[in-house]
Amino acid sequence: MYLVVGATGTLGGSVAKRLLESGDRVRVLVREPSPARAAGPHTDPEELRRAGAEVVRGDLKDRDSLREALDGVRVVVSTASGTKRAPPDTTATVDAEGTANLAAAAARAGVRKVVHVSAAGASGDAPPGLFQDKWRGEEAVRASGVPYVILRPARYMGDWIGFLLGTQLASGGGVVELVGDGSKPASFVEEDDVAAVTAQLARDPRSGPAEILELATERATYPELVERIGRVLGAPLSVRYLPVGADVTTAPPELAPVLTRLLTIHALVPPYDVEDRSVADRYGVTLGGIDDFLRRALSPQPA
Repeated sequence: MYLVVGATGTLGGSVAKRLLESGDRVRVLVREPSPARAAGPHTDPEELRRAGAEVVRGDLKDRDSLREALDGVRVVVSTASGTKRAPPDTTATVDAEGTANLAAAAARAGVRKVVHVSAAGASGDAPPGLFQDKWRGEEAVRASGVPYVILRPARYMGDWIGFLLGTQLASGGGVVELVGDGSKPASFVEEDDVAAVTAQLARDPRSGPAEILELATERATYPELVERIGRVLGAPLSVRYLPVGADVTTAPPELAPVLTRLLTIHALVPPYDVEDRSVADRYGVTLGGIDDFLRRALSPQPA
């Protein structure tokens, strides 16, 4: 039995579906009620139920609720994150404290393996917030005594390119604002490729017992990305550089604070410009590139 935590997100939902398609028994943890999402699509628990998943109620912030969810579970897959949630779900309460609750509960339940999706750049030295909270979650998994695989994917193209840049370009001004001087490179990966690798790690009895794996397709700076988007669109785009502390002005008011926060994180965290396909190669997963993503994301959608 697999327990997928974070299955109502797009990544966790994709992992759950892949496990179900392989004929595995899958249980998914769903909260009730769930705080409103800040942005982005999600996976309907009823869709997972119809596909054959067992849906159980629980919350990473509630330790007692995890006991029933873990009963009979052999492998836990955790993709849960507070990045696209509304308070009281934050990266501190979900990615750090919630992951610690899950790791401790998994140890008590006798789980054989935890596959934990963290993030490239997770570090105890990172600025307070996302990447430091990811590190705190990793530390809890490592300390639990349960065999583990920690996967550190690079930044998801859909979020860190499509959302950050596409939302600004949707305003029609042809201008993208960046925090900092734009010189810092970043590495990227497609979220669906992360799902494919995560499902394989969960099913592979040879993975673990203490693996930390990177997954990154391609690296680029944000000015380079804007130039590549312009080539796909056939129209030149311009970049406006903002100092740290300034707010993005090229997005709708309800989304501008989110873009400002993410672009500021990028400006402040140490650069991460690795290309590492080794775990994808292990399972024969072909990783999509940035230009493929841009062509798909920017192509006209059918009416």
